Amino acid sequence: MSELIEARELGERLNGTDAPMVIDVRGPKEYAAGHVAGAVNIPLSQLPKKLKRISREGLVVTYCNMHHRGESRGERAAALLRETGYDARALDGGYPIWKEAGLPVVEAAPVSRV
Repeated sequence: MSELIEARELGERLNGTDAPMVIDVRGPKEYAAGHVAGAVNIPLSQLPKKLKRISREGLVVTYCNMHHRGESRGERAAALLRETGYDARALDGGYPIWKEAGLPVVEAAPVSRV
């Protein structure tokens, strides 16, 4: 099985009956600025301490901004989850590709300046 999942495939699965859990492993400020709709924020550094909060049933998808494919936070998080028995994959291209594909996001409202 691939260690990555394409944005469109994840989008389809999120609309299905067996939707995966999606984890944004970026920091809280990055998450607040914009994230995949329905994703929970568990920064990579906190993931090992929060494994009990993650269901072992079904697929878990992790993501970051994937600036360095092959060693991104999302890929490292998915690998850590797989090592501990989860069915986990990283979102190929991360949040930027998800957003570029026009898939559902939650973004912070722009700050209006007077």
